[in-house]
Amino acid sequence: MLLKDRVAIITGGGSGIGQGVAGRFAKEGAKLMLVDLNPAGLEETAAQVKDAGAEVETFEADVSVTEQVEAFFAKTVEHFGRLDICVNNAGIGNPPAPLVQMTDEGFDRTVAVNLRGVFLCMRAAGRQMLQQGDGGRIISVASQAGKTGFAFLSPYCATKAGVILMSKAMAKEVGASNITVNVVCPGTIDTPLLHGTLDPIIEAQGTTLEEWALKSGSPIPLNRIGYPRDVANLITFLASDDADYMTGQAINISGGQEMH
Repeated sequence: MLLKDRVAIITGGGSGIGQGVAGRFAKEGAKLMLVDLNPAGLEETAAQVKDAGAEVETFEADVSVTEQVEAFFAKTVEHFGRLDICVNNAGIGNPPAPLVQMTDEGFDRTVAVNLRGVFLCMRAAGRQMLQQGDGGRIISVASQAGKTGFAFLSPYCATKAGVILMSKAMAKEVGASNITVNVVCPGTIDTPLLHGTLDPIIEAQGTTLEEWALKSGSPIPLNRIGYPRDVANLITFLASDDADYMTGQAINISGGQEMH
């Protein structure tokens, strides 16, 4: 088992990529704290990982609120005794619209969850890992949209670019303490978040997500969309000892849709 007895926090653990990561971590022997705003999703994921034999706790929280973030980190350490891995996966999309039509409220909420939320979790994880003194793994989920701007998604793109550079900066700060900080940049992944963002466009065109993705202006050389398990495999590698000489990297997992 790659992660036997390691303690991991996974935000956004109630669906999509977070649920996929939780399932894979469970199979690899990790102990899990799942965080999400959706209690039904948390319950579903927790049931799945318990069936796989994992020890799991859940916490309903908004990652953009400092007090709530500090509370679930404290609960993790109180229950499990330590923290080894932090997967910052919680995020939201923005309703597609030209930048000139974006509202202040929509922009601010996207930044609050996707950038501030990751900052708060990275800070809390870093503090705990530095206090423990024996290293750790911080892995954040950004997007290929953080490397290449996508029309009508400007707040989302900006926040994901921010996550990438914030992670690179932190990697330089904590590397000497054997804490690695990396980012995964998914492409078109079949998740509730992606459907929530793109379904209006897809329905208007009378197509499916996969058909739309393969015919869009950004072709996928591997000729399929991705699934949470694809991203979970990469995150599991980054959380393991096999990746102990990798830090400050923003790695695409996009079927070749994005190549830099």
